Amino acid sequence: MIARQHTAGAVALGRPAVKRGPLVALVLSVVALCVGGIAISVGLIEKGTPQPTVPTLKGPFGTSQDIPTSFGAVAIDNVEKVNGLTAKSLAGVTHGIANYVPPNKVQVQASVTLTNLLNEQPVAYSPTQFRLLIGKRRKPVKDVRASFRPGTLQPNASISGQVKFIAPRTGSQLWIEFTDPKRAKPLLIDLGRTGKTPDNAFDGFHKH
Repeated sequence: MIARQHTAGAVALGRPAVKRGPLVALVLSVVALCVGGIAISVGLIEKGTPQPTVPTLKGPFGTSQDIPTSFGAVAIDNVEKVNGLTAKSLAGVTHGIANYVPPNKVQVQASVTLTNLLNEQPVAYSPTQFRLLIGKRRKPVKDVRASFRPGTLQPNASISGQVKFIAPRTGSQLWIEFTDPKRAKPLLIDLGRTGKTPDNAFDGFHKH
């Protein structure tokens, strides 16, 4: 009761009242800024971190080049073109040899590397993502032999292996085509040309 009486008496004696208008405005401004900051934070959390867009690339590309993909990069580190063996090279033994390549063919061996640069997302891969294309019409070679099997590439990891194709030895242009599932068109890597089959390539072979 005494406290109330003193307060009432001060007002009654004509004490100037405290002007709360500017103080209230300041408090409301601070509250508005806090609410705005919270809204922005919530919006960022809901939308997540913006994902990088896959760049539009023009090929063909070359060997020993890191080519950007939707998941990271692919590279053809090295290419060897091994001509088929002649009868002379085989010392006349031309039958019963596993994976034998005739002298009018060439074995194209490409060392490849796949790198997953995504932070939290594994990526499936397979040797069948690589195809050899031949000539002006880019005719695909269906069969591929590889030193690795289909699998899953973990985030921030890479895998290296070798893919092998058999192509005609006709001096044709060669490319390796890599299919990126999230790209509209496959990537092309220029492998140069094959040699041509010499006229005496089949000398020494038995005719049937």
